[in-house]
Amino acid sequence: MQPGYLLRSQYSIQQPLASGYFGDTYLAVDLHYQPQRYVIVKHLKPESQDPALLQLARRLFATEAMVLGRLGELTNRIPALYAYFEEQNEFYLVQEFIEGQTLSHELAAGKLSTIATIHILREILIGLSFVHAENTIHRDLKPDNIIRRSSDGSLVLIDFGAVKEVRNTTLTTPNPKTIASIGFGTEGYMPSEQAMGFPKLASDIYAVGAIGIECLTGKEPHQLFDEEMLEFKWRHLYLASDPKLDPLISRLAMVLNKMLHSRYQDRYANAAEALVAIERLLLLQSPHQLSSMILNKRLPLRIDRAAFLKLLGIGGLGVVSSLFAHQIAEQFDLQSTGIKSSKLKSIDQRQLIEFTSIKLNERGDIIDRRQLQSEIFKEELGEDISLIMIEIPAGNFIMGSPEREEGREINEQPQHLVNIPQFYLGQTQITQAQWGAVFQDKSMMFGKNRQLPIDRINWFDAIAFCQQLSQKTGHKYRLPSESEWEYACRARTTTPFAHGDTIVPAIANYNGEYPYAKAPRGSYLEKTTPVGTFSPNQFGLYDMHGNLWEWCLDEWFDDYFNAPTDGSFRGSIDEVGNVDRLRVVRGGSWDSHARLCRAASRMSLFGSFRDRHYGMRVVLVRD
Repeated sequence: MQPGYLLRSQYSIQQPLASGYFGDTYLAVDLHYQPQRYVIVKHLKPESQDPALLQLARRLFATEAMVLGRLGELTNRIPALYAYFEEQNEFYLVQEFIEGQTLSHELAAGKLSTIATIHILREILIGLSFVHAENTIHRDLKPDNIIRRSSDGSLVLIDFGAVKEVRNTTLTTPNPKTIASIGFGTEGYMPSEQAMGFPKLASDIYAVGAIGIECLTGKEPHQLFDEEMLEFKWRHLYLASDPKLDPLISRLAMVLNKMLHSRYQDRYANAAEALVAIERLLLLQSPHQLSSMILNKRLPLRIDRAAFLKLLGIGGLGVVSSLFAHQIAEQFDLQSTGIKSSKLKSIDQRQLIEFTSIKLNERGDIIDRRQLQSEIFKEELGEDISLIMIEIPAGNFIMGSPEREEGREINEQPQHLVNIPQFYLGQTQITQAQWGAVFQDKSMMFGKNRQLPIDRINWFDAIAFCQQLSQKTGHKYRLPSESEWEYACRARTTTPFAHGDTIVPAIANYNGEYPYAKAPRGSYLEKTTPVGTFSPNQFGLYDMHGNLWEWCLDEWFDDYFNAPTDGSFRGSIDEVGNVDRLRVVRGGSWDSHARLCRAASRMSLFGSFRDRHYGMRVVLVRD
């Protein structure tokens, strides 16, 4: 098509943009849209005109076009699909025109720093998470097919390889028991299973890893592939030029090596799983290093500019403290050693603890990080085991959920104002080490990591622990009331989660296959994680969302009519257990869908019930 050609009496061709084996791409003007807008027209020509093959190509084209349309509606990191149609046995896609430069243009300037590479990988994986959530494979991820949008600096994924199958539709396959697709892709970015015609979601992860080493080395992946060893050789090229970043590059190398594994089964299974690993790398970065990179212009601010400025603390917001970065570094492989690395400062008989809390938007993007402090009381239990209690300041809050909150249950109503006196709440769920120190009993300790939370306990076990802990320490401990628990969980927020409009597996342990709001599907660990692994809320409390459901003191009621408004518990205690009443658990667990981990979510269980989904944390009653 020549410039000036009018397609379908609507699209005025302005200029050709690309031409190749699979078809042609043009810049056009949509004359029917007011004001007139630029669009991209892709023209695909099936190689064969055989009627049976054309029919198959037609089905493939319609299916892939509908997928692209769905993705464009879900996220702005995929171009919107405006139209698709067939004319004279040839196929056309009309898509949103993304104004900007390709990632190839950025990489032409030379190798990038570690942190800049991590941010690029994160940007790619955010968009790819939406693609994989639809069980769709991109198949041709490479810098030429990623555009940095001028308007907001986001990376946008374009030119899906699946649509190119229309060009080479075939009715035969080498193995009649398995339907193979054509091995579309680009050398260096395409793993072996994709080249053989059997692409997986993990095939896209391989491409992301290849882009990562291209960012770090300035060389295209095919130049770095060792055909004898069947692996990429790249680290010597990067470390030789920037040895000071060795600790972070070593962590990134672990992630990239997993992405680039020759067996797709040994890679991250999908983009959401890989995104979790990349998000954790960001938490390793010290604020001083980030700030120096900004000042020296080594890190472009085009990546989610407003959110990234907040991350850096510009305008009075906090940044990731070196304390928290060190803590996450120690816990990178989820083999937590607890929170012993926290920096403590004495204030009379109490102390201050520093921490960083993270806020997310509804898509699960980090939009804020705040460096905060909380006052604590540290209870020594012996054998170098302690119990840290966070001071929860007095205040009031609206308990329950609004009518339009996603996932809301009828038992979360009516919303009502509750006044909460100051109290102390355990910084973490009670651990196996703490349980053993109090009861001198290791029979309920499971696994080798004593920083895992104690589970398989019922309400009566939790009451007995509080009594034994009180006797051991001389201080009075109990379970939190339901209103105390929700007040502490929310930590002065009104969003569904203390971390914002949603949660993601990078900041909480839950079943990431069932996300909340517009967050992408994520990983599912299928087990508890050591306490202190994830980000705390703004009071400094860990695992208020997920890991284990937590027993509350209250008896269960189906709603909040006539509920106390002073923070006290509701119903009968009956510590002896003469009557097995329904009790309240809060917070969700490692096995819960995200909606069940909301601050307002509540569930009932008989007090005698034991299961590996239930644990506890304690309140210190101060005289």
